[in-house]
Amino acid sequence: MIPDLDDGPATIEDSLALFRVAFGAGTSTIIATPHVSWDYPAVDAATVQARVGAINAALREASIELEVEIGAEIALSRIGDMSDAEIALLRLGGGPYSLIECPHAGGAAAAIEEMLRRLAGSGHSILLAHPERCPVFQSNPHLLPALVGAGMLSCITARSLTGDFGSRAREYAWELLAAGHVHAIASDAHDAVGRPPDLAPTLARAGLNDSQIEYFAFSSPRAIIDGAPVPRAPRVPAPRTRRWSLRRRPR
Repeated sequence: MIPDLDDGPATIEDSLALFRVAFGAGTSTIIATPHVSWDYPAVDAATVQARVGAINAALREASIELEVEIGAEIALSRIGDMSDAEIALLRLGGGPYSLIECPHAGGAAAAIEEMLRRLAGSGHSILLAHPERCPVFQSNPHLLPALVGAGMLSCITARSLTGDFGSRAREYAWELLAAGHVHAIASDAHDAVGRPPDLAPTLARAGLNDSQIEYFAFSSPRAIIDGAPVPRAPRVPAPRTRRWSLRRRPR
């Protein structure tokens, strides 16, 4: 949502269009999570802080009643070159959690698990971004439950539940929800049209009820940002039209 920084909006006008859609969908607070990865080497904590300040000034000038808070989506490949202090500056909303991107391609399950456990062992609280869209997690269905059991949290993308990211991501997203391994759902918005921030409407379209939407889009994310205990998730049954299982599928 920060213009001309990564793969989000190109201009401030595009950003404001995104924020208007978010406000219209009932959102009042947004965490900016630009990619901190080697694809965008210029993105660092100082840049994100300055750009978020400029965005909030633009929102006030445009009379859009939204507040943007600092965050980042940090790639595992970038972690080794960042200090603990810089990682801390990019925690979500100034709270205790760092959003760590699950790789879209490549990587060995054992290596990913080791890197995440090492990061957690350094005192960082971890929220895993879109594991349902990560081939390594899809192919190793016991990996995410193990990491959640070790104290990490997971956040899936709303449009994964509706099939916008493909059938496998949809299938795995519903598996994780039904198994209780999801703690938040995000829009992962990139623009006002193609990947808009219509979080609650998308979750309603996917079939979640009001109490489930309130938990995954509001109360649990608020607890994560505030560093409060994450409330117990409501039960989300798997869709009856398919048979879902966290067991490894035959190749």
